[in-house]
Amino acid sequence: MDPATVEVTAPKRPGLVSVDSRTYPLESVRLEGRAEGGIALSRLVQRFRNPHDEALEVVYTLPLPADGAVLGYVVRIGEKVVRGEIEPREKAEADYRRALYEGRTAGLLEQERADTFTQRLGNVPGKTDVEVSIEVLQPLAFLAGLDGEAPRWEYRFPTVVGVRYEGAPGRVGDAEKLDADRDATGGIPTRVELGMLIADATATAAGVVAHGHELVCEAGLDGTLVRFAEAQRLDRDIALRWSACTGEVGVRLVEGRGLAGDDGRYGLLTIVPPAAPKAAFRRDVTVLIDASGSMSGEPLRLAGRVVGELLRGLEPGDRFEILSFASDVRKLTSGLVDFDEKSLAAALAALSGLRAGGGTEMLRAVDEALRSLRDDAQRQVVLVTDGYIGFEGEVVGRVARRTQRGVRLHAVGIGAVPNRTLLHGIARAGRGVELWAGDETTADAAAKRLDAATTRPVLTDLVVEGGAVELCPTGAILDVFAGRPLVVPVEMSVAGGRVVVTGRLAGVGEQWQTTLDVPAAGATGGPVSTPLPIGALFGREVVTDLEAELFGHPRPDDLLQRIEQVALRHRIVSRRTSLVAIAEEPSVDPKLPRRRERLAVELPAGVSAAGVGLVPGYPAVFSADLMEMARPSMARWASGSRMLWAERPSVADGSEEVARGTPAPPTGPVVPWEEVHVRCVNAVREPDDTLVVEFEVPFDGLLLPDDAVYVVAGGGFFDKARVVRELGSPTGPHASGMIVRLALRLETEPAWPPAGAVALRWSAERPGGEPARARLVLDVRLPPVAGETPKS
Repeated sequence: MDPATVEVTAPKRPGLVSVDSRTYPLESVRLEGRAEGGIALSRLVQRFRNPHDEALEVVYTLPLPADGAVLGYVVRIGEKVVRGEIEPREKAEADYRRALYEGRTAGLLEQERADTFTQRLGNVPGKTDVEVSIEVLQPLAFLAGLDGEAPRWEYRFPTVVGVRYEGAPGRVGDAEKLDADRDATGGIPTRVELGMLIADATATAAGVVAHGHELVCEAGLDGTLVRFAEAQRLDRDIALRWSACTGEVGVRLVEGRGLAGDDGRYGLLTIVPPAAPKAAFRRDVTVLIDASGSMSGEPLRLAGRVVGELLRGLEPGDRFEILSFASDVRKLTSGLVDFDEKSLAAALAALSGLRAGGGTEMLRAVDEALRSLRDDAQRQVVLVTDGYIGFEGEVVGRVARRTQRGVRLHAVGIGAVPNRTLLHGIARAGRGVELWAGDETTADAAAKRLDAATTRPVLTDLVVEGGAVELCPTGAILDVFAGRPLVVPVEMSVAGGRVVVTGRLAGVGEQWQTTLDVPAAGATGGPVSTPLPIGALFGREVVTDLEAELFGHPRPDDLLQRIEQVALRHRIVSRRTSLVAIAEEPSVDPKLPRRRERLAVELPAGVSAAGVGLVPGYPAVFSADLMEMARPSMARWASGSRMLWAERPSVADGSEEVARGTPAPPTGPVVPWEEVHVRCVNAVREPDDTLVVEFEVPFDGLLLPDDAVYVVAGGGFFDKARVVRELGSPTGPHASGMIVRLALRLETEPAWPPAGAVALRWSAERPGGEPARARLVLDVRLPPVAGETPKS
């Protein structure tokens, strides 16, 4: 039997909903882990409870760090522990659906974007608790010291996905996977607790700070344990900062291994620059400020603050321009203008008059900014945005292809939950810095760090090579700034050799070089080792390089295959690989109706629901091509906005005319009925060619057919299928939203069509509905024939 991906629906618009806290399945969240030496290993622990009597499937749009490697997934049901396995995406989903069909509890973690994941937890028995743990290895951000202060490490972990603008219909093909309903009333009861051990000696109990959260810090023998004073809402990023030490100038190396099954040799290369640049760049600065609807209120005020402080830091000889963008691009300056008191005053006045509204057509603004530059200046493009778009690949791909030597693109994320898939990708592709402004304090610090990044990089055009280096991800090699080391994961030769790092001293063009000797693997005197799986971080960087090439690539399938191969080798989640955990034994009766719930999530703190256009959600199920197939005995009536039809009584069921789909002449009274398209969630082909379909009940009181249904497919295929009661769910009545099972065998044809789509249709009474009769149409994408790989 081969389950297939068959959710044939039009995208559902996300909306504001009221959450019943008594039945919300996600009971609690705990974030725990250890941070040391620029790396953090985090474990996100979620506790779900099925409050119903029936089995439950939970679908949850989940955020994880955009620059992290997701390397562990564990599902606990009572005393049973089920560990996730990394598999190609289509196989993982097929295995998950097969497990649900067989009544086994299963979990599936899929990546939609670098920071956005879909988690499915299926066949949770009634009144049962399930705990899910996700492990993430991520690098820390190194923030240069300001105003004489010591530099800081920054640890960030998201707790909610942002809202996304998706442009014209069809522009974002997976829009439904990105969108989630948002809580309208603050009714989501789930809170997150924190337990992070910071093992750096520089992290004192008094020196760890957070933005937007109150902390309790306790010093211990192993480091400083950081907790929240009280559990917090899931509506903003968790951001911790503590003192760091830059260490000696030059190159340092820490050696590590990969995950089980990966026998590579890996290292973390830290490049610490000279203390100060020899010269400063003259700057042509183009600022792109997001003025779309999601930036309404506090976000736009913070963005204006960042830009204003950046402009005040310019110097004579610099030039700047400001572009705002929403549905269109608007120039706030007349092109590049020389910096002086008059131009500064005019720019600040234009910023203060800026108002938010409209869509987020960011690509037009990026195209406007990436233009030619002066020979004696470096063009600096600064994007200031919350990043709430769904077509991130378009923008990052454009930056990667059009950013030339002498151009740097920096990204400043605005608000409590910026889109780091976009911001991290743009900064990486544009060889710039990624910064965050979540409040006034961090906004001012971001502006100062931008000033340093745009005028005084120390090393540019870096290259990492040598006999000890098997591979270094090119996208990870950025400019190096004063007081801010660069950390790059590399794959190393087992035989050892030399690591050679070369670059140019910014502003003067002189070559800078440093070397490091690496002995053979296992030899004495080698680099300091770490038990952390550095290979997973290396794999994440290689995948990110490949992702940046995807949009507009002439052979994207080749890149997708390479992404899958790299992710499988390093055992990490990617857009082509997923983690799936499946219990060995059934835990529920698979024929009984079950529930399926997609969790509503918090609206990010500070985001205006009106500004992002959220309205009450509604289902929109429509498949025009299959509906046309299913109309041979229908004639449409117009009645307001509803789809009403007139049923024309046909000759007796089973006749030659019915088998061919030939409509009979109308006789007797015309009975109005409503056509209802039904959401199919799974289809399985049994060995005896019985087709078992699982679908979502469209209205209360539905009785399943107990005799036969009509089958329509392309190429003139029209037949009847007999209901196999013993393999399906009880007849009913069933409540709206429940998942039920219908088993069918064809009566006249020898077998189902080998592939493609069919429409199943039958009539049903609609208790209390108007009209009282409905024609149900169930669009089914047939499972592949035996031996074929399911298509995505």
